[in-house]
Amino acid sequence: MALLLVGVLIASCSCFANTWIKPPMQTLEGYPVPQPNTPAVLPDAHGAHPQYAIEWWYWVGHLKGTESGEDFGFQSTVFRLAGAPSHVVDQPEARVAFGDHQLFMSHAALSELTKQRYRSVERINREGWQAHASTGKLDITSTPIRVFESSGTAAFELDFRLPDNVQVELSLQPLKPLVIFGERGLSRKGADPAAVSLYWTYTRLQVKGRIIRDGEITEVEGIAWQDHEIASSQLGSDLVGWDWTAIQLYDGTEVKAYRLRKNDGSSDPWSALYWIDHSATVRGVYADRFKWQEEGYWSSPLTGLRYPTSVCIEATDPRDGVLKQYYLRPLLDDQEFVGNRKENPYWEGACRVLDGTGQEIGRAYLELAGYGGNLVKNLSD
Repeated sequence: MALLLVGVLIASCSCFANTWIKPPMQTLEGYPVPQPNTPAVLPDAHGAHPQYAIEWWYWVGHLKGTESGEDFGFQSTVFRLAGAPSHVVDQPEARVAFGDHQLFMSHAALSELTKQRYRSVERINREGWQAHASTGKLDITSTPIRVFESSGTAAFELDFRLPDNVQVELSLQPLKPLVIFGERGLSRKGADPAAVSLYWTYTRLQVKGRIIRDGEITEVEGIAWQDHEIASSQLGSDLVGWDWTAIQLYDGTEVKAYRLRKNDGSSDPWSALYWIDHSATVRGVYADRFKWQEEGYWSSPLTGLRYPTSVCIEATDPRDGVLKQYYLRPLLDDQEFVGNRKENPYWEGACRVLDGTGQEIGRAYLELAGYGGNLVKNLSD
């Protein structure tokens, strides 16, 4: 196993002025809390960390038919939710057909942008024959999603099934090193000392694969973004949700930004914006140094929720002192993920990215969560 030194930790960036908050060793429930300066050792970092309460693996991307020219966006997420801490600590490798040690939730969606059609699926599985996540390497099954590291390569294989006889099969090859987000390697989600995560990301992966619809194969290629977050706490108790985006610019750089929304509608001070350059070096600013402005809305005919799907994000880049503006515009209005239970709907969609002159400079995925009520309360119920 090799230790991969990734990017530049945000602690080295003087533009981040928020006061460091030391996390506790464990939550009140007894789960361990991620600690500072935890290295991302590969391939172990990609695998499961079952001692922590919450973990998720996340892929989004933009695809184009190599012959058809058809445009697509895709989302694939696996959540792992731990059982009682004693189960996790005592039997981390337990595999039983109907176990209570780990619960897995799968969210997958395909945006057929050319046809202006959206499909999605949610499944919840207990750990066992329908769901498992290996430690030590990426190897996850959580019906209908399957993802694993290709043998002898640095690539990943991802496939998932959707309603109406649709299947997505993709190979993903990282084009940049893994990035660690957060000060001292911890991404903070509010003022609660335990509200931190390990946040490891590939900001640009080359994608090749195919989409099968009713037996008809469309070969595709494109780029994707991969997140892996590990935590033992939800958002801070004074937060109701978040707005998040992963931007991939045509110049080969990326931007990640998120706004943690408070009860009064303001942004939490730990909201952040990051730039990732060609060498995967990270620089960034907190909430007092960037703006997230809502510019347009879409109302769901299914849930009645109103989402700010057109936004402008702007900040002065500490590297060159230039004001950067990113205008996100949805490529399809209806990209609302509702799921089977309809408890926590959110908007997760493919967008184009424009500069201040209206020129398209990249593509993005935008996630808008917590618009159906207090997300922290709903998740804890």
